[in-house]
Amino acid sequence: MRSLLLTIIGLLGFTGSAFAQNTTFSLQPFTDVAVNNPNYEAIEYLRTQNVVKGYLDGTFKPNMIINRAEFVEFIINPFILDTNGMGNCVSANTPSSTTKVFFSDVSKGAWYAENVCFAKIKKLIDGYPDGTFHPADSINFVEAAKIISNVFTLSIGAYQTGEFWYRPYVQSLSDLHAIPANIRRLNQTLSRADMAQIVYRLKVDATEKISMGFNQSNNSLYQRNPITPVVSTPKSPVVSNTYNRPSRRSIVAEAESRNSARISR
Repeated sequence: MRSLLLTIIGLLGFTGSAFAQNTTFSLQPFTDVAVNNPNYEAIEYLRTQNVVKGYLDGTFKPNMIINRAEFVEFIINPFILDTNGMGNCVSANTPSSTTKVFFSDVSKGAWYAENVCFAKIKKLIDGYPDGTFHPADSINFVEAAKIISNVFTLSIGAYQTGEFWYRPYVQSLSDLHAIPANIRRLNQTLSRADMAQIVYRLKVDATEKISMGFNQSNNSLYQRNPITPVVSTPKSPVVSNTYNRPSRRSIVAEAESRNSARISR
């Protein structure tokens, strides 16, 4: 019984920590992201730019699934978008009489309230038709694709009647080779590493990496080849060893000029 109780407490503690554990920016590489990790470059790049946060034990937990509140916190970063005017968003945009922030399940006292407020004001997020945001729910790829497309103001194709709402956003990321190869399903939940990889690719225009494409005909993802940069080899300058001898006509003209000069003296 005691063992069962401890197990339940442990599970509750894990759930809580996954939702609101204290994280911080790190001055050192994360201890659980090795150099040979396929996401090392992306995570390390964003760490040095104070975009991704690590846990207090020095880890990043790249495989941990990210929830909607954490995702919004991640994108509301001055390295990714203009955050001017974010300060005191809640108090400036919600009446003092309410305890909620735009959504019925986002309380003013929540650690993510300011981020959600700013994202809503900037029209980066919409929430659900019932007025909720579901901050603790895992975020899936198509949800993230829409938010990221809004954040980076990507060129989004016109929505066609009858098509899936997420088509323009997924297509935009597909065109930019910004969908990591391990994302195989449109409704796949995102890990912290996936989140970092997508944003990294958009920031540095990393089209040389293997990416997933979007097949509109059957509404699925497929692996596409990376774009190999074309490196043009500059041509060496042609050096001529031939001495350009003056023509006979120019020699005669020069001689006549000298003779004329002598005569005029």
